[in-house]
Amino acid sequence: MQPSPIPLPAGIAAARDAAHRAWLVLAAGALVPGWSVARVMPQFLTVGDTAPLSDGAPNVWAIVQTLPWLGDLPLAGLAMAMAIGAGAWLAAHFSARPPRGDALLPAGLLVALTLPGLLPYMQPVDFLPAVALSVVLALRHRDYSAAAPVVAGFVLAIIGLPAFGGVATIVAMVLIVRKFLASPANDNGLPLNPFNPYPV
Repeated sequence: MQPSPIPLPAGIAAARDAAHRAWLVLAAGALVPGWSVARVMPQFLTVGDTAPLSDGAPNVWAIVQTLPWLGDLPLAGLAMAMAIGAGAWLAAHFSARPPRGDALLPAGLLVALTLPGLLPYMQPVDFLPAVALSVVLALRHRDYSAAAPVVAGFVLAIIGLPAFGGVATIVAMVLIVRKFLASPANDNGLPLNPFNPYPV
């Protein structure tokens, strides 16, 4: 007897559960080391804390610290709110559309870049999961477009140039986010994502 070409509801549920499990595994790996969040919270809750927003990490706050009109502002609350908001959006997005197949590694890499990229008081070591995932992604798909800026940003932070490293990691995030932007047509017949061609 030939198997039915139409998947049964149980099969659909099993496939969806498998995708959820794969996403949770990748997300857990991307959040390692978890002690980074534990390190952030005491500093964030300390009244009058004047610690730098970026502790040498190649993220957006390393760039902000170099700006004379923004570097001295108390932006830790804004940084934490942005990180929480981005984390909630990623969780909601990937829960509604679980990454499958070739999208699994880019999804994990996006999480690994976004959270330390927005959290305050991050260090270069907090980007090690992103570096590892980007290298695996590059070797698996022979595509170094995302891995190159991730590794470059990490190296620049290690040698004492976190602001330049922040630019590199932001470029990497943009390249990865493009993979998850949908391109449905709007009323004008144009794709909502200008980076993806209009579907024929």
